[in-house]
Amino acid sequence: MLLEIDNVTKIYPGGIVGVKDISLQIQEGMLGLLGPNGAGKTTLIRMIATLLVPTSGDIRFNGSSVFSSSQVIRETLGYLPQEFGVYPNLTAWEFLDYLAILDGIYDYRSRKKAVEHALETVGLTSVAKSQLKTFSGGMKRRIGIAQTLLKTKHLLIVDEPTAGLDPEERIRFRNLLSEISGDRLVILSTHIVADVETTCNDIIILKKGRVLIRTKPLSLLTDLRGKVWETTISENEFKGLKQKFALITVVRKAEGISCRFLADEKPSIECISVSPTLEDAYVYHVGEIL
Repeated sequence: MLLEIDNVTKIYPGGIVGVKDISLQIQEGMLGLLGPNGAGKTTLIRMIATLLVPTSGDIRFNGSSVFSSSQVIRETLGYLPQEFGVYPNLTAWEFLDYLAILDGIYDYRSRKKAVEHALETVGLTSVAKSQLKTFSGGMKRRIGIAQTLLKTKHLLIVDEPTAGLDPEERIRFRNLLSEISGDRLVILSTHIVADVETTCNDIIILKKGRVLIRTKPLSLLTDLRGKVWETTISENEFKGLKQKFALITVVRKAEGISCRFLADEKPSIECISVSPTLEDAYVYHVGEIL
């Protein structure tokens, strides 16, 4: 499987730039599309999902343009937007059965098998007969993934899937995406660094509509060794520190202010070098704390 993005630009009315001159080749596996709000992530994935047409450029999946062959592409495309609506009074089974019919699965036995498989994959078999209005946010997101599994989908796009979820649901959802990504091309668009740190072996960072970095997580961390520091300082020292360096975390404690920050060389203040994380790398390259 190969997704080719060829010099794509999207300009909205008023001259607002969504994305600018993006060219990428993406193969099967799980790709993390990372960047702050407004970086162009949603614009890009909506074009891949055939919901937006670029101002210029083309996007091809397995050699076919997603715009000239949009109906064919949609047959193999699963898309979970950030805001996924459900019918609250339907049960999980009824909802998926209805979507399966819309997806062209008319034979009851085939549809039953597809719904059962989807519910089992996302871990919701035990609540199949519960109304969706009783589901938590994480469970609704899992139903969203389930509807993409009713038919074989080779390209799966999820937009900010863990936003607003509690830590337990976030971990469960990330694990689910990892499990189903083996023989698919999965694009995970998010501004939450931890979502891509634990699931993706390929990362693209967008900033202001352009590709800032395309790399592997390990390479991003290697570039940052010797540039992440921690120290505990007084209030007066903290005022000077935050003016000179990019702060990643700040925790006020009884003994002072514990800081984690970035510097290319060891500062003059007393501090220790620590192992970098992907969040450190994001702040270093993008210049924004998520």
